[in-house]
Amino acid sequence: MSIKLLRLKSGEDVVADIDENEDTVTIENPAVIMPMGDPRQSGTVQMGFAPWVPFSDDKQLEISKDWIVFITEPAKDIVNNYRQAFGSGIMVRPTRLPQKKHLTE
Repeated sequence: MSIKLLRLKSGEDVVADIDENEDTVTIENPAVIMPMGDPRQSGTVQMGFAPWVPFSDDKQLEISKDWIVFITEPAKDIVNNYRQAFGSGIMVRPTRLPQKKHLTE
């Protein structure tokens, strides 16, 4: 399983640990991404997570591939926030490329 971002036909963006099958996608700990705040007042919109199916005790659900518009890699900050809220809590630090050293000889 791996953490992915799914866009559903309903327009929802769901982050979950997924496993793709032939006709379905198994999702674990699905969370819907929700914009928070008013961009007209603060100029920015923050994102938050909410359980995708808040009234179920099931941690794994199956979705028909017919309901999925696309599956993609989420941004690292989305993955980190998801892991903190729903997963292992392990954060992936941004990678920094080493500085190039110039030879003077």
